[in-house]
Amino acid sequence: MARRVVGWVGTCPTKHLVLLMVGVFAASRAAYFLAGVRFDASSLPVAHHFLDPDLLRNCLAESLFYLHSQPPLSNLFLGLVLKVSGHHYPAVFAACYQVMGLGLYLALFALMRRVRVSRTAALGLSTLFMLSPSFLLYEHYLFYDLPLTALLTASCLAFYGVLQRQTFWRALCFFTIVFLLCALASMYHLGYFILVAAAVLTLRWRSRRAIMTAAALPLALLVGLYTKNYVLFGQFASSSWAGMNLSAVTVRALPLEERKEMVAGGELPPLALVPRLSPLSAYPARYRHVRGFSSIPALREASKTTRADNLNHLAYIGISRQYLRDALYVARHRPDALLTGWLNSWLCYFRSATDFPPLYGNLSKIAPVNVFYDYVFYGKIPRYRVALGPIPIYYAPYAEPRLYAFLLVGLPMLLVLGFRLALRPGRTPLRLTRDQRILLVCICLNIAYVAVVGNTVEVSENHRFRFTTDPLYVVLLGLSVEWVKARRGQGSTAGPTASAWPSDEHG
Repeated sequence: MARRVVGWVGTCPTKHLVLLMVGVFAASRAAYFLAGVRFDASSLPVAHHFLDPDLLRNCLAESLFYLHSQPPLSNLFLGLVLKVSGHHYPAVFAACYQVMGLGLYLALFALMRRVRVSRTAALGLSTLFMLSPSFLLYEHYLFYDLPLTALLTASCLAFYGVLQRQTFWRALCFFTIVFLLCALASMYHLGYFILVAAAVLTLRWRSRRAIMTAAALPLALLVGLYTKNYVLFGQFASSSWAGMNLSAVTVRALPLEERKEMVAGGELPPLALVPRLSPLSAYPARYRHVRGFSSIPALREASKTTRADNLNHLAYIGISRQYLRDALYVARHRPDALLTGWLNSWLCYFRSATDFPPLYGNLSKIAPVNVFYDYVFYGKIPRYRVALGPIPIYYAPYAEPRLYAFLLVGLPMLLVLGFRLALRPGRTPLRLTRDQRILLVCICLNIAYVAVVGNTVEVSENHRFRFTTDPLYVVLLGLSVEWVKARRGQGSTAGPTASAWPSDEHG
């Protein structure tokens, strides 16, 4: 029976395979719904990254223009949904995230086919990932993690499309996706866009006119965003939180008593004793009292109408700058604290993506499935916890991150194998074309970029942003399966050499 299924998957028309995947996705979501999983929009009124819902409904354009704490795309999406859906916004958000989840599932399968993973392996691995608790929970949580994951996976697909044919429209599609990444998360900086554009130009210099024309408008929009923030707030960036993030890796890695001594000795200001992302009232008066933009609620209200703190208040720009100065001071004079912070960041990075408190409500409904994935696929070591350095109390859920051996060992091994298959084709049995190897380098570099940049400047939620690259790790896992098969002489791969699903011979 299993052989017949495998044979059918390998030979059926593409449209039938797509229908099968859509059916599997719908059936799995129905089963999880019966288990009690519901879309969670509770982050809307309280998340620090979101503007006041009342402003999003009634003053969207002005509030987005004066948004400095985050790139604007996430709040633009929230505002548009709130405007058009009224009180039915939870259902609309849920539908949007279901569509993105299905798109991610199909895109992951397609991406694996682009690098010559067999249909059977691609379908099996993409389905296992789609059924995973991490995929499900982020699909049912109102935050930008799932959209970011879908966009990053789609960007790799679009990149391969540009490698195959350098038309204006393919290039425009690719650069638009990269722009959306940069407009959604501050990790994807203007420099990221420029490096990506330079790489595409270098690889396809003969088509430079089409590529440069396609990149011009997205780049102009991104530069406009940065310029607007510089003119209004003196910050040439898409987010003003860099200092608050970096202080968690450096200053907060110092023991509290030592920080108090440094403050008493004048090495650090009293601000070093205030946890980042605190209410405005917790900060010294010299930081709270700022002038300007008196008629802009998004910049002047200390709290939202939901009573949550408004971290887009104008004062947080100066607060974040001071946090940045303190972080750099500690990094220079106490490199041991910086190393401790980085070690904690990397340990957080290798945790299960479901170990995130806002997900616990839905997680409790699928606890047996989560336990299965944790132990079988992630190698969770029971009753074993590790903690390097002093983690402050507001990181309580992450104070002793659990150890997941398969993630800790397996993810770096997959990345190394990916680079090896791409850069040393003569040493591997897989027959990848040059474009496929370039795509593989793109996948590996995106994984490395998110890991290095994220773990350098953030601690506590590193496993959450690692989830955005998990589909790319799944692609590398699929390639490793094909590599093992080829090494054992069971055939190299099943699939076309240059182009793949959906334009294969049966599609």
